[in-house]
Amino acid sequence: MSIRVLVAHGHPVISEGLAALLRAESDFETVMPCDNLNHLFAHCEQWRPDVVVLGVQAQRHEDLQLTRELQLHDLHTVAFADQASRAAVVRVLDAGAQAYVCASSSGDELVSGVRAAAAGRVYLCQDAARAMVDSARREGREPGLQQAQLGLREEQVLRLIADGLSSKEIARNLQISPSTVEVHRRNIMRKVGLHKVAELTRYAIRTQLVTA
Repeated sequence: MSIRVLVAHGHPVISEGLAALLRAESDFETVMPCDNLNHLFAHCEQWRPDVVVLGVQAQRHEDLQLTRELQLHDLHTVAFADQASRAAVVRVLDAGAQAYVCASSSGDELVSGVRAAAAGRVYLCQDAARAMVDSARREGREPGLQQAQLGLREEQVLRLIADGLSSKEIARNLQISPSTVEVHRRNIMRKVGLHKVAELTRYAIRTQLVTA
């Protein structure tokens, strides 16, 4: 499957550089740079990308709002961020980004993030994942997110959902029936109040069930 990508960053050198890197991938059909974020949605209308690689600073309200607007337009977003911290990752994922890739990441990680976002999966680069793990070790799970009180089997199912497995694959992995997996899936969604796989994956990341 070919993937159409739009790279949007406020610095022309960075947007052109990222676009050039992504053009080397044979499954990326079109890669277009956009260095004026005021024209981002006009470019999206023209090129109809599957994925937008968006330069963000997690502390900037404007960048988070732009990420939310992309989600509202059903555009999968890879956040190309300036830092890797748990607070930044959570803030950007909550705004609707599917993938989080740091400026310190390798080109391969950016490519993996684009492919994951195109498939509707959540992806964290190594630095972001490491920041999540380090934070979990220091502080433990975030107290406010414990209220769902998932059972052990439900946590196992949620981890595998976050890993991108289908109900049949989860059933084989846990040696239970697909219908039982669906019961667990419905119970998880009811308890956490979320109904999309990407939302469940973000929840799993925030509660440190997975680090993506």
